[in-house]
Amino acid sequence: MSRETKKQLLSMAETLDDANRLMKKLFLKPAAEEEAVVALLSDCQDAAVAIGNRIEALQGEGTESVKELEDYCEDLYRMALLVEDMAGRRELLKTLTARVKKIRGLIEADLSDRREVVFLPYKASMWDSLESVWMAANADDDCDVYVVPIPYYDKNSDGSFSKMHYEGELYPDYVPITRYDAYNFEVRHPDVIFIHNPYDNCNLVTSVEPYFYSDNLKKFTNRLVYIPYFILGKIDPDDQEQVEKMRHFCVLPGTVNADKVIVESEEIRRIYINEFLRAAEAQDVRLDVRALEKKIMGLGSPKFDKVLPTP
Repeated sequence: MSRETKKQLLSMAETLDDANRLMKKLFLKPAAEEEAVVALLSDCQDAAVAIGNRIEALQGEGTESVKELEDYCEDLYRMALLVEDMAGRRELLKTLTARVKKIRGLIEADLSDRREVVFLPYKASMWDSLESVWMAANADDDCDVYVVPIPYYDKNSDGSFSKMHYEGELYPDYVPITRYDAYNFEVRHPDVIFIHNPYDNCNLVTSVEPYFYSDNLKKFTNRLVYIPYFILGKIDPDDQEQVEKMRHFCVLPGTVNADKVIVESEEIRRIYINEFLRAAEAQDVRLDVRALEKKIMGLGSPKFDKVLPTP
């Protein structure tokens, strides 16, 4: 489970605690506002069911936290029945408060908060652009790592999709593969997603499955990282003729939507930054230069790690 998922579940449990405090205020009024109480109970039940469903999707059925959530829902129902028994409601509210405290404690103690990192290659031949990063993450005892090859399509001249390709069986035997339809991004919300295709719908020849376009992936992670599948080589940022030949790589959906863009050198990094600023100026858009400087990083290409001998 990702750290972000655990954080979200704890936040949802916190809303139940807030609801209990609001319920107490309603009960202290001379005439309890029954309509407001019933609406609040219904909202609490919906939230508890949502928490339970998400935990079951991640950990399967039969967990103690889900059992406690089920008991919490039963107590909410009992609370709705005690319309004329205000003393009984106040007593039951103590039970609800204790249950929420226990639910939060179970989520905190029983659900891991290891970083969850997902790699989304599409062509197996391009795996070398991600492999050394995957190896580092896979060696980190604090990470759960998934390699999820995604399908892609050939495109017809009119832009429509033709043949679909899936190359999950073509990766090295030492790379564990998770099928793209077996990993639930909405539920798992990985902490980091790595991509090496920046085009989304802008490539005239191929397209990854649109679900995996960068603008959609951003909904499911707090950090989308793009690493190019290619190497541009040594280019002087001041050599406009050279820059002109590669500038189309710089400002694409994947580079725009990514939280981090990792390129092969400081020279290429400077070109990317310059092209971002140039494109923004053409569209009369103001960019935060400091944020852009942090976003694009010239840390080197993993492809170098693949071809260069280990010292």
